[in-house]
Parts: sequence; structure tokens; C-alpha cells
Amino acid sequence: MIRKFLPVVIIAAALAGCSKSDTKVAAIPTAVIARRDIIVEATATGVIEPINVVEVKSRSASGQITKMPVEIGTLVRPGDLIVQLDTRDVQNQYEQAKADLAAAKANMDVQTAQMKRQQDLFSKRIITQTEFETAQISFANATSQMVRSQTNLDLAAQKLEDATVKAAVLGTVITKPVSVGQVIQAGASSIGGGSIIVTMADLTKVRARALVAETDIGLVALGQSATVRVDAFPDRTFRGAVEKVEPQAVVQQNVTMFPVLVSLENLDGALKPGMNGEVSILTDQRLNAIAVPNDAIRSTREARTAATLLGLNPDSVQAQVRASFGGGMGPGAASGGQKMQVQVARGILDLPAMQGGGQGGGFQMPDVTDADCKKVDDALKKKPAVAKKIDDLRAKMRDAADRQAVRGEMQAAYTELGVDMRVAFACSRKNGSGQGAAPSGAAATSGGRAAGGAQSGAKTGSAAAGGSAQAAGGTVTAGASRTRPRPGLVFVKKADGGWEARIVRLGVANYDYTEVLDGLKEGEQVAMLSVAALQAQRQAQTDRMKAMTGAGSPLGGAGGGTKAPGGGAATRPRG
Repeated sequence: MIRKFLPVVIIAAALAGCSKSDTKVAAIPTAVIARRDIIVEATATGVIEPINVVEVKSRSASGQITKMPVEIGTLVRPGDLIVQLDTRDVQNQYEQAKADLAAAKANMDVQTAQMKRQQDLFSKRIITQTEFETAQISFANATSQMVRSQTNLDLAAQKLEDATVKAAVLGTVITKPVSVGQVIQAGASSIGGGSIIVTMADLTKVRARALVAETDIGLVALGQSATVRVDAFPDRTFRGAVEKVEPQAVVQQNVTMFPVLVSLENLDGALKPGMNGEVSILTDQRLNAIAVPNDAIRSTREARTAATLLGLNPDSVQAQVRASFGGGMGPGAASGGQKMQVQVARGILDLPAMQGGGQGGGFQMPDVTDADCKKVDDALKKKPAVAKKIDDLRAKMRDAADRQAVRGEMQAAYTELGVDMRVAFACSRKNGSGQGAAPSGAAATSGGRAAGGAQSGAKTGSAAAGGSAQAAGGTVTAGASRTRPRPGLVFVKKADGGWEARIVRLGVANYDYTEVLDGLKEGEQVAMLSVAALQAQRQAQTDRMKAMTGAGSPLGGAGGGTKAPGGGAATRPRG
């Protein structure tokens, strides 16, 4: 029995050895850190519509249309004929009114002469008071009749003129609900009444009405540039700007969206009302900025999971992440707790580790009172030029490569004010949120200044994202970004082929790449963790399939016998 079983064991061992030798650990794909243009856009579907639509009606003339030289699509200019009505009725009314006015004038002349004689007779006491009053009433009636006749003549002349309808503005006929031979009603007879002759619109300037999702509407602001591509011209891009963001939401299929109007130039008339297209609104961009693929970024809370994917010790990586935050004091790009970052209004300001600091050498804020903060505020108000300089240095701190030099200038500015910089930042923390640094857009002191002179409130442009791409060599254009600097975890490939966990500071992001403010350099390689996770998931699924089918067992596949712990069939040897 032993001799029979021995060859089986040898074959099993050989198969197991071959299986182990064929198993290879999947290579982790990497991406090279380089400079890219990061474009952030809010996209939505839109419909082209005219900006100014004019309904043309006849103001006072009613009648039958005898002439109508315009058609749908006709470009009309001010003074061009649109409709000619039958003028026989209005002409007769005009002639009658003219005759009535002539009669009223004759009657007025008679009554004027008679009134003059009655005044002479009454002054000589020849006629009584009653007779004189009767003459006055007759003169007043003649005056009223003349005014009425003059008014009727003016109205008849107006109707005669309105029988010829001409264009008042430049535009293109987009609707024509009437035709020659049809009888129309005047529009002045009632509010909103009257027959619409044509509808005109100036199509040299149109707009796209786009429905932007609720999640993106916070990024959209007036004046932002936008591009529109319509289905009729797929290879052509129309450029415009955000004209209006309507406040009332529109709900379609349980999705909340907001109408955004984008004005467009349409000098050649290519865009027609009703065309459908895609609207892309440029909300932010960073040009030539150091960028990292989004697949390489993980949250610091995912440190253990990401370390496992790369074969690193999860406990060591998590300890390194905690050390990078300076003992949990706040987000930062430094390691070993040598410095922390205090968030001030918009942006991150690095402060050096000072003696007497907290754990890990972090910056220890002094305890301040309301009186101390009032002194800081008074000092800033007393020297507005220095306060402005501090504002500029605060903005420069986010962008400068040599922050130590800028920090020295800021310390000198506070010294000129006679204020301790630590006290100023402590007041910012105290008056901002009571816990940590001043919140974004909040006033840091009672005077409305954050971090010792920084004006509160959101800013657009280079400070819109809480930092500038110039820190990474990028160029910032105006935008209404709501992105603020935030920490992220990446794994950088070392020279020996291993991986190094690194905390980086991130800025603006789109669907593919994220701006790197601190922590990475050009040319470095980072692990594509999303791809690694998919590979691990695929490998785990393959292992489960092998275990279920018994393909991983060296002694055979599906068949009788009991299942071994590894999933293969445990066949008992027979003697």
C-alpha cells in the first residue's frame, strides 16, 4: 500500500511545486507626476431660445389684411412693412371726424361772438343774470364739442396710420399666425387682447437655457465663460457667458435642477430657437499645474486598506499618517509633526513649530481674552496700510515657494503693529469657530478681519480654491470654485522598488486629475490604487472560483469525496 501511495504523493508534490512557480504577484501600475491643465466644468443639456421676443399687433386698427410681404424667417428692419389692412373703414371714420371738427369750429366761432355780446349787454344791465348764465353754458358746450371733435379726429388719424403695420425693431419673423384675407382685431381694445400678426426676435443674440444639477449649481456664477455644442453643428463650438442663474428649481424625474441662461453671439444666424445641445460652464481651471491622477489618491482613513493592497504593513502606514498630522492637530503636508497648518479664511497658512508647543512640536495657541483681541483689532484699524500688507502676505503665503521668507515678513508686519502674531491667530481661532482656526468666509475678529487683517468672505480668482496653482507652478483664472485645500494619501514608488506613503495637499479637481499644492514633485511615480484594488478583487474572485471547482487541488477536480478546507476534493488513497 505504501508503494502504491508513494507515486501519488510525488506527483502531487510536483504539481503543487509547478502551481506555486506559475503564480505571480500582479504588478502595481504607476503614473508619473507631471504638469497638466485641470479644467473644471459644469455640464448640462440646453435649448437655444431667443433673448427678446416681440409680438407684433395692430394698436388701434381692426380690419382685413390686404397685404403681408413677410414670411417666417424674414429679416425685417425698423420701418419695414409687415401688414397692410383695408383702410376704407378707417378712412371713412377719419373723414367723418374731420367734418365734425369743422362743424365744431364754426359753432365755436358763433358762440364766441355771442358770448362777447352777452357780456356787453349784461355789463349795461340790459339782460338779466339768468340770460347771461345761459350764454355762458352755451359757450362751454361749444368749447367741449370742439375738443371732442379734435380728439376724435386724432384717434381716426391714428387708426388710419395703424392700418399700416411696420416693424419697430430689427428682428427675424419666427411665427406668423395670420395670412392675407384674415380679419384681425386691434390690440388696444383690451389688455392682452388683439390678434398677433407675427412674432419677431433678434437672433443675432440668443441664449441657451440649461438645467444644471443641484450638485453643480454652487459652482456656477454670473459672467463665467461657457461653451455650447448643438446637435446641428457637432464640430463647432459656440462661446458665451453665464447671464443669469434662476432661483427657482425645476424637478424632473425626481432630480432637482436649476435653469442657467448662457448668452451667445449668433451673428451668422447658425443657432436657431429650439436647437438642443450640451452646455459646458467653466467654473475653475489650473493651467500647467502639477497634477496627480484621482485613481492614485486615497483618503487618510483608507490608509490601512491601501497599505494592504501594496503589501505594506498597515500599522506602520497608519502610524506614519498620524505623525504627518502632528498628533492630530490638523491637516498638513509635513511629516514627523514638525509643523502644522492653521486654516485662515481661505487657504492654509503654515506656522513653524515653536517652543512650548503641543505634542509632536505643533504650534500651541496662547490663551487670549476679548480685551486681547480688541487690541489686535484696534491696531489693525489704526494702521490700515500695514493691515493690507498682512492681507497680501497671507495670500502670498499660499503661493510662495519660500514660505519661510514670507513668514518672516509677516512677523515683521505684526511687530510694526505692536501685536504678537500668535495672539492674532489665537484671536482668529477664538472669534472664528471657538475650535481651531477661523472658518472659511467668517470674520476672525470683531472688526471683520480674519487672522490679523485678512478680510473675511469668499473671493474669486486665484483665491477661489483656497490657494493658488502657482504654488505648483500653475496659472489661475477667474472662477467661483468652492474647492478648498484638503489632505490626501498617495503612495510614491521608491528607488528600490518599494512604496512610500505620503500625505499631500490637494486643490482643484476634475473627473480625472487633482491639483497638487504640496507633497509631490514632477517625475515621481505614484501607485494607481484603483487599478490595484480591481486586480485584487479579480484575483480574489478567481481564487474563489478555483476553490469552488476544485481546480486548485493537486489530486483532481470535481468528483466524489469530501471537500478539503482549500476547496478541493480530498480523495482517500486506496491500498
